[in-house]
Amino acid sequence: MPGTQKWVTAQFPSHVTLTPDSNSDCLTLATAQGFKNFLVGRPAQAHPCSRTGSSAEGKVTNARALLIHALRQMIGFNTEPIHADVIFTSPSVKAYGPQIAEQLTGKHSVGIPADAEVIESRATTHSVTIHTAIPQLEGYQAFKHIQSKVKGHATIIDIGNRTILLTQVSETGRILKRRAFDACGVYSLAERIVYRDSLAPRLKTPSPQSIINYLLDQAHGAEVIAQIAPDVAACMGEVLAAIDDDSARYIIGGGAKLPGIEQTLNAKVIKNPQWANLTALADAADQLLARVLARAQR
Repeated sequence: MPGTQKWVTAQFPSHVTLTPDSNSDCLTLATAQGFKNFLVGRPAQAHPCSRTGSSAEGKVTNARALLIHALRQMIGFNTEPIHADVIFTSPSVKAYGPQIAEQLTGKHSVGIPADAEVIESRATTHSVTIHTAIPQLEGYQAFKHIQSKVKGHATIIDIGNRTILLTQVSETGRILKRRAFDACGVYSLAERIVYRDSLAPRLKTPSPQSIINYLLDQAHGAEVIAQIAPDVAACMGEVLAAIDDDSARYIIGGGAKLPGIEQTLNAKVIKNPQWANLTALADAADQLLARVLARAQR
């Protein structure tokens, strides 16, 4: 962020949807069918099928809108063009990295529509240029947070909205085994809880999203843990079966805050699990910036 020497964070739901609306909540972006209006983050959350994790392609198709929305949240848009280099995580650098990088790199024209009800509100157009987009392996970057504790090897369990990533690493950081499990993340757990009415006494006519908000946004005691324990165990069964030894296990990702998850996986949630990958990426970006500055000063 201009004018600061430290990283600035922006947090919002990973939702993107096309919209017929035209107001300052929207981003107007180029598509194959011409310029279209999008809602991103919280304004998009109420729309069905807007969640990035709802499909395997979501990380690719939503990447550009999510990045531009993040830039808007962090530094805002004015008359000055924005130039940036990006470092991002991907479940598979080989499968998704080039596709996401292709979505991100280049010059993007971004429109902010006017608000019809606001006097003198005017539509504005802005320029965002992404010079480079560097993929990093999702889940693995958090290894730096546990490296000092690893003896022999350890397993990092990254619980996301749609998938769970299992990464076994040696104490030197070498990846020994890696596997992705689809349709068993937080959203699938929430769908199961809705289907079984596991939290029926507490939530009236719950939706998967309301279940997620309820479980992750507040602390829960033994009663709630017991109520959802069968659902958590069922969703994590395949993951547990894939861990074939008693090495130390560490949980990261948004699902790390699920009630009872440590007991089910016999694992330890690391500090600030939702930000573990991002803080590690910030360190990697710092190293890249240091190299660039060093070359510039020669």
